[in-house]
Amino acid sequence: MHDTAQAQVPPPRPPQVRVDTTKAKGALGDSAALGDTLRTRADSLAADSLARENLRILAEQRRRGDTIKVPTPAAEMPRLTDLDGGYRWGRDELAATGALTLGDLLDGVPGVTIFRSGWIGSPQVGAVIGDMQKLRVFYDGIELDALDPRNGGMLDLSFVQLWQLEEVRIERGASEIRVHLRSWRVRSVTPSTRVDIGTGDLETNGYRGYFGRRFSSGLALQLGANQFGTRDNRGTGDADGLSLFGRVGWAKGRFSSDASFTRTARERTEQLREEPGSNLPPFDGAVSEAYARIAFADTALGVWSQLTAAQLSLSQNNLAFTDSITVPYRPEPSELTPSRQQYVAAGGWGRGPLALSVTGRLRRIDSLSFLSPSARLSFETPRLAVAGFAEQQDELKLRRLEVSGRLLPLSWLGISGAVSHFAPTQAGPTPTTLTYRGEVGVRIKRAWLSAGVMSRDTALLLAPIVFDTTFNAGLVGAATGTFVALRGKIWKDVGFDATAVKWDSAGSYRPGYQTRAQLYVNTGWLSRFPTGNLNVLFSVTHEYRTQAYFPTVDAILTSSQYRTISTQLEIRLLQATLTYQFRNLLNEQHQQVPGYFMHRPVQFYGVRWYFFN
Repeated sequence: MHDTAQAQVPPPRPPQVRVDTTKAKGALGDSAALGDTLRTRADSLAADSLARENLRILAEQRRRGDTIKVPTPAAEMPRLTDLDGGYRWGRDELAATGALTLGDLLDGVPGVTIFRSGWIGSPQVGAVIGDMQKLRVFYDGIELDALDPRNGGMLDLSFVQLWQLEEVRIERGASEIRVHLRSWRVRSVTPSTRVDIGTGDLETNGYRGYFGRRFSSGLALQLGANQFGTRDNRGTGDADGLSLFGRVGWAKGRFSSDASFTRTARERTEQLREEPGSNLPPFDGAVSEAYARIAFADTALGVWSQLTAAQLSLSQNNLAFTDSITVPYRPEPSELTPSRQQYVAAGGWGRGPLALSVTGRLRRIDSLSFLSPSARLSFETPRLAVAGFAEQQDELKLRRLEVSGRLLPLSWLGISGAVSHFAPTQAGPTPTTLTYRGEVGVRIKRAWLSAGVMSRDTALLLAPIVFDTTFNAGLVGAATGTFVALRGKIWKDVGFDATAVKWDSAGSYRPGYQTRAQLYVNTGWLSRFPTGNLNVLFSVTHEYRTQAYFPTVDAILTSSQYRTISTQLEIRLLQATLTYQFRNLLNEQHQQVPGYFMHRPVQFYGVRWYFFN
């Protein structure tokens, strides 16, 4: 968070101006001397004016009371059991990743594969060990359901907004990955604003604006907007989008409440496709999430509870095509105006290393109601961390039990892993599966080098019909993969963030081999700038992926085997950050989804600027 209160310092004393009156009396007729005298008096008056303004500001702050207020409510964030502390980003860190979409952010998580059909306006879906049902996203405790019937029951990650977040935390289970997003909050009565401006190749332009402040009564007001546009004359889909965010809240003592909304509108032209297959149809519509919440106490302290009522909706001005593919155990609302309500009651208790919580999630889909209860239990110390998660998804008729943990027997040696049991609650095509992940790592200075294995039983896969309605999926066999990872700073301010996964064989919606390696320098050069007013980040990222299979009714299509190199540079001076990134530096012609070429080399650059006044 970037909410800072104005420092309580005494106003500067005006400069003591000394005038030689003898020379002044004898020089009144000298116009130059008279001008100097008047300028000196003007400087003195300006200093007096500034001093009076500082006194006025300090008096106003004293009248308002405390400058930092109790935060508005926030949904529970799970404790992570990864060796290196897990994949998590705060607001500053999130902006510094250079990720423009959620798919960008998830690219480096072992076991996750993101599929895109083009640049930032194109659809994006994510698979966990090839299973596109196993990547779930929670926004302020509300699960973001796949509302568009054309997506076949999977969430389009390009519609999940990052710009208005203050924290992202990725919970790596054995059978699924849960992405927890927490929206931006403000605590200071000093108004906080931020402006982001970016431009680049493919006529890509982006603009963002933020405003937030707290009031002495405990009220909170936040507003934000994000607009982007892009064009590509090769026919890979022009797109324009506008996202709006707002929050009104109140917090005092241990009680708090807020109401928030996020609306993302997008217009995308038809995206041309190489043979075989049809083009990606146009889209013109908007996705909205709105909720109201009341809470008692913070989720990190003692006993807490929350009640949330949310509305999720999708409006479309055109319906490009209607699919006839049946999605197992996945009820769909009406096609043109899909919407559903979600009501969440959550409560918990925490003290020291121990935390317990229970959640009841009620969905209203058309005229039907589905209740999905879940519970968490965690114990965390510097040497040992254990977390348990249990959930029954009524709308999908599924039950999940999961345990994960981390053990550090020595300061330089660590073991982590997770086991998940996944079973249907009634007879159907979905099989019972057991999934596990194990990892052993050693600490090298401030980095962890680890190796492990992940495995999944036979599973029922969904097909990404958002790209092609002929894509087909069904029961597939077990899959086992080995992986290595190196994350952290390895020498001074030089760090490495690398993962490599190799599966026993290439499979449906899963490449046989996938790597992502990023070498970076992130330094504040504190020996030269001890105030922290400067920070420089430079990184080079290499990505490699082998072919993945996309089965259709009568054939098996394959994506490209490719490698790409990208760079990023960020320079922060005081409250302004200059940013530049160059993606696909080598102009690699490749396809993540068969028939759709990814973007050519793209440069994107701009500035982020914070203001506190």
